Amino acid sequence: MHALIKRFRGRLSLTLALVVFETLGWILFPLVIGRAIDGVLVGSAQGLQQLAVLGVATMGIAVLRRLVDSRAYASIYATLGEEMADAAREESTSTRTARLGMLGEVVEFFENSLPELIVSVLSLIGTVAIVATLNTSVFVGCAVTAVATTTLYALTGRLTIRYNQGLNDEHERQVDMVHSSDPRHLGAHLRRMMRWNIRLSDLEAANYGINWVFMIALLVFSVSASVHDSPEYGSVFAVVMYVFQFMESMMMLPLYFQGWLRLREISGRLARVGGPM
Repeated sequence: MHALIKRFRGRLSLTLALVVFETLGWILFPLVIGRAIDGVLVGSAQGLQQLAVLGVATMGIAVLRRLVDSRAYASIYATLGEEMADAAREESTSTRTARLGMLGEVVEFFENSLPELIVSVLSLIGTVAIVATLNTSVFVGCAVTAVATTTLYALTGRLTIRYNQGLNDEHERQVDMVHSSDPRHLGAHLRRMMRWNIRLSDLEAANYGINWVFMIALLVFSVSASVHDSPEYGSVFAVVMYVFQFMESMMMLPLYFQGWLRLREISGRLARVGGPM
């Protein structure tokens, strides 16, 4: 994937820059809403005006980013698909078909998952930085939760890689199994695929459930701490909303991490046949 990033750095830089600007807008929303609430309570409309400007600017950037994305990544996929097919022409039809699908996953990751990953990372950093200025106790709670979540997924990373490797092995055999016209072989192949899928799903469900317990504990603590430490309604609202943003980022980042582990395994397969990775 490093080669892909280097080769298409111009197009990727443009799309990712738009992602960053859009994310900064979303990060500021709870803070601006909190100020707008406090302003209305004292008869000032300045906060509402700031909120309106922020909303229009953020939405404009979001629309532009999606228009640019669809065109940039369609071009990248077509170019890489042609090169991969040429490089793997000595491979079986089954392998080439599977790897073309895997290539689609890589491009889809850059078009959809990578922007969302950047949004989550920037939201996480921005949220923690703002919370640190609003409420020290809640900031410490966020830091402890982040360490717990990171540890959980680091401990299960090897299992994720092994399960994805087994699943991709079966994907590469799929067309050959269909062409064999042997129902027993095809049935065994499909059962093996489902077993790998189930293992991945079970691992994800277990991690998600444990992580959710961490997040609920943080939310309960944050509501209590923010109400106790601040008499201003807008400040309490801002802290709680930032905790929600933090929770969303911390729930999504591990899923992107698992997707990255899968794509790293796919990239290795494509590179072994001289593909564009």
